[in-house]
Amino acid sequence: MTERKDGAACAAARRPHVPSWDVLRTAAFAAVAAQHILGAYARRYDIGSSEKVVIAASFELLRFAVPLFVMLFGAALFYVYREPPRYVPYLAKRVRQLVLPYAIWTAVYLWYAEKPVTLRSVARGMAYGDASYHLWYVTMILQFVVLVPLFFAARNGLRRCCMTQKRMIVASALLLGAWLLLLAFRPSDGLAHQLLVTWRTRGFLLWMGYFALGALCGSFPEAFAAWARRLIVPAGLISVGAVGYAMWLSVRTVYQKGAVDFNCVSYFSPGYAVLTMVTILFLYGVAEWLVRWRAVQRVCGFVGRHSYEAYLAHVLVLTRCSRFLLDHWPEMNRYVFYAVLTVCTIVGAVLIAWAVDSLVAVLRRGVRQMRGQAKT
Repeated sequence: MTERKDGAACAAARRPHVPSWDVLRTAAFAAVAAQHILGAYARRYDIGSSEKVVIAASFELLRFAVPLFVMLFGAALFYVYREPPRYVPYLAKRVRQLVLPYAIWTAVYLWYAEKPVTLRSVARGMAYGDASYHLWYVTMILQFVVLVPLFFAARNGLRRCCMTQKRMIVASALLLGAWLLLLAFRPSDGLAHQLLVTWRTRGFLLWMGYFALGALCGSFPEAFAAWARRLIVPAGLISVGAVGYAMWLSVRTVYQKGAVDFNCVSYFSPGYAVLTMVTILFLYGVAEWLVRWRAVQRVCGFVGRHSYEAYLAHVLVLTRCSRFLLDHWPEMNRYVFYAVLTVCTIVGAVLIAWAVDSLVAVLRRGVRQMRGQAKT
């Protein structure tokens, strides 16, 4: 960071904290960790059809996780920066917050996989997000980081064109329709096929609807929270119906194919994308209700502060804990095993994230003190 601070960032630093976002970050992180544990469970060769049904149904309860993460990223961006940030200081800050931890953990996963750890291998792993199966998310979210000027230009253009509430509603409906058409479009070849089919999850385009929902939340946080509280009952009923339908499709697939198919329902299908957005609205209302308890605020505030580092670390924790449990309690009941593994993974990843973030904070304070002493 340069000494001259970004004016938009300075103003943003005084904006009040949003406790409900900590609850949502905690829920999203826990859901992602549980998804990966269910994925490991489903890959076992010795599980029966009843266990496969439980895995398939349980996964649908957690499918909201990544769309919710993307929504929260958009919300934080447009909440913190009311005006477009100066690009170079903004990128410098994101490199420190996002890219450097990503580079370190990419190297860790390459080393753990017994692959050669070189600058070239780390750079390639970061570009493709394939050093571990969960790191694709970071490559996708970094695209939003780089394209920040484009998103603020689009927002300012909408402000100029939509001076009335009616125009804003029409524009929002048109943008939603365009995004749903993009989700339905499946080109057969060419660059469009690469972007919309081959790299479907890793490109930013198909995530734009969830990001835009977050941008709406971050731009009008009080109004968005009020709507979430007001619509919690109908949104909850729709969410229950959506999850129930997804469970039915997943369980039916188990009986038809004899295996769990995590892709039989997608938050990129137009209909289910809308239902996922409604589910996010419902979860937001639930979070607004939960933050009334101080204990919830404290626990989720702690997890929320370290959720990014915990996300990066959790697959390594999952692998190590799984091997430890198998080595020491090989006869443990499978349901108990995966329940214990889930708790150990979530708690262990958060503790590692806290330790890493604390170490980084200490190092930063030391560097600042050294610079201050050098100036004097």
